[in-house]
Amino acid sequence: MKKQAPVNFEFQQYLRQVVKSEFSDADLFVATENDFKKGPGITYPYRSYFYALGVMHEDKCRLKVGIREFDIYRQSLTIVGPGIVRLWMENDWQVRNTTVFFKPELFQKPFYSNFLRDYPFFRPGAQHVLHLSDHAYAQVNAFLELLQRHKTDRNIATGLLFSLLELVQKLYPQQAENRSGTRNHEIVRAFDQLLHQQYQRHKEVNFYASELHITPRHLSDVLKKETGSTVKQCIEEFVLFEAKSLLKQTEMTIREIVYWLGYDDPSYFTKLFRNKVGMTPLGFRKNG
Repeated sequence: MKKQAPVNFEFQQYLRQVVKSEFSDADLFVATENDFKKGPGITYPYRSYFYALGVMHEDKCRLKVGIREFDIYRQSLTIVGPGIVRLWMENDWQVRNTTVFFKPELFQKPFYSNFLRDYPFFRPGAQHVLHLSDHAYAQVNAFLELLQRHKTDRNIATGLLFSLLELVQKLYPQQAENRSGTRNHEIVRAFDQLLHQQYQRHKEVNFYASELHITPRHLSDVLKKETGSTVKQCIEEFVLFEAKSLLKQTEMTIREIVYWLGYDDPSYFTKLFRNKVGMTPLGFRKNG
């Protein structure tokens, strides 16, 4: 069966459903807690095709992206690129924040096509949460305030947003290194990135260990210590994470979702889903 591509939250759809805004004639939106508290929030894993980065102004939230969970405190910067499934695990959607959502179409000439993909922090497996120093927090906030003020002027807004992204690019290497300063953290991040790329084709423990040039036992020991799950469990949890997004965000049939995820047997996947989630895929779609 031909795979049907999954559907992401579209930009205007997200604004209407999540922040309850009718702002739909531009490719940039700057939201605060006043926008988020208008809606019920999102309680399931979801993906979007636009870019998002935001600063938290008070404690705290918790975000899951891939196999990793991130604590988000005051002065945390959250960055997630398009197509990456995420879940807000602890978030009442009223915590003080400033979040920028934008489409790649915002950037026209002189920006070259797809330049956003060159930023490492927008890629799967990235360090999606950075904890900013007082100085960096003040710098980022200054750009966000200017963006809010000039968001309706494309020429000014794109220049400001580009400058903000360049600032994040400057902060990112040191932050990512500090957050994953041990060999174990490096292994977890590398495994997470590889899993994002290969989960549809490979679900074998040996494949991931071989690609990371370590033994399956060592990989499993590291993941168990850092995430609480073995390699096999991480793979299953990741696939189920993706499945939940597809069940909630698309009209794909269960069979289509199973094949998209790389399984050949719908009955096996349904059994796995029920054992791990506590309900069938169809039950999750209706009630999860």
